[in-house]
Amino acid sequence: MALPETLVNQFRIVAQERLERIEAAWATVMSGLDDEAANTLQREVHTLKGESRMLGFVDVNTVCHKLEDLLEVARVRGYAVSEDFDLTVNMALRFMTMLARKKAGSQLGGIDLPGFIRQIDQILLETRPETPTPRARSGSYQPLTRTAPPTRVPGFVRARLGGVALDAFLEYAMASGVRRDRLRTSWHELRDLIGLQRAVVGPAQLVKLKSNVLALAKELGKQVEVTFALASAEVTTEVLAAIDLATLHLARNAVDHGIESPAHRLAAGKLPTGRVALRGGIRGDRLVLELEDDGGGIQFERVRARAIELGMSRDAVLGLDRDKLVEVLCQPGFSTRTEATDVSGRGVGLDAVRAAVGELGGSISASSSDGAGTVWTVSIPVPRLSVHGHVLRVPGLAPPVMIESSWQLVDAPPAGRAIDLASVLGFANPGGGAIAWFARGDDCVGIACERGSTAALGRRVVITAPSALGEVVLLDSVEALLVRPERL
Repeated sequence: MALPETLVNQFRIVAQERLERIEAAWATVMSGLDDEAANTLQREVHTLKGESRMLGFVDVNTVCHKLEDLLEVARVRGYAVSEDFDLTVNMALRFMTMLARKKAGSQLGGIDLPGFIRQIDQILLETRPETPTPRARSGSYQPLTRTAPPTRVPGFVRARLGGVALDAFLEYAMASGVRRDRLRTSWHELRDLIGLQRAVVGPAQLVKLKSNVLALAKELGKQVEVTFALASAEVTTEVLAAIDLATLHLARNAVDHGIESPAHRLAAGKLPTGRVALRGGIRGDRLVLELEDDGGGIQFERVRARAIELGMSRDAVLGLDRDKLVEVLCQPGFSTRTEATDVSGRGVGLDAVRAAVGELGGSISASSSDGAGTVWTVSIPVPRLSVHGHVLRVPGLAPPVMIESSWQLVDAPPAGRAIDLASVLGFANPGGGAIAWFARGDDCVGIACERGSTAALGRRVVITAPSALGEVVLLDSVEALLVRPERL
């Protein structure tokens, strides 16, 4: 079944971003040992391999698989590799960049993919992991390629930069003439860099997952029924990317590690066809997803044994409960398999899920019953993307001002305190007008305004830390200042 072109185009965009991160991480580990960059390499390549397989980019998947072999050899050698090895890794990244952009059915001139794969195999044969050559750490190494700076900042940085963006917005909004034009450019660039980008997570985004799970099951000689019960929700693009990554790895793990072969299932008194179910939606301020299979369950004693084999303290491992053993499963490089396959065994998939979800302040957990299956739960906080409130005009301020609806518009009480908002922000107030009073609990604040307020729905543009005076919202096509009266 042909996938929607929108999903294919989305893969092309995400693949380019992943390749940039892989290239940057490779340059980092080649110039100095860096555990986080090394882990990033493994996660991003493994995820790209799964995504390319899911979307039918067979050539990208082939190169990814070989690149994983290269990275494993480099890791064992402490990244002390030859210039030819380094060149081969960078060539693989360039090839994948071109292959990801290739239209379905078209050919790329000048690319001898089978010949390049043979070249990688030769490099792997010549670079023996058991005889590493120490690499000098003089700092003189220069990467073969340069990676452009990222076009977006990580989500956890946004709130810290939000205050800066708020100041830039106010300066732009209140400026005039040539200065306003110059500040408009600065504000727009900053807004595009750290502003919220919206996406929708729901059944439509999971078409690719179902086809991938079914194809993987067929390849492994298994039978699987896939069901979805996922409520659509508006989220940020970072949350959608994390959900894409988590469902990809968890679903593939369910088929590869959880669901048994038809013969084994019949012998255990089960139906020959296994079941993989994804369900979830918004619960409060979090997006919660559960991926369940009715396979053999997590073999916790095998996890213990493998942890000891890999060097963990025997006494410490024997004292771990199941929740802690799930954490062990999600550690970089941990796998209960001793040999890697094209699908799994490198200890990357669950680590990639944990890292992607954790970066957004989320969590991953699992419950499992021997012989009855496993439920993986992913929980990610979702920022509110819309704000209901009161809109008013303040003398001396060009942008509209919005007060969130948690503050009620009231008559002036005796305990009220009037605020000249323009002066607080450092702008001249021409005076005049009325006072709009807002109360919440025992707090009451009056704000000088030109006329009465109106109700409106704002879409958040740039978020700030709760301690900030406010942030920027969009009212239809007009940018406005969302004020937090408690911070005045």
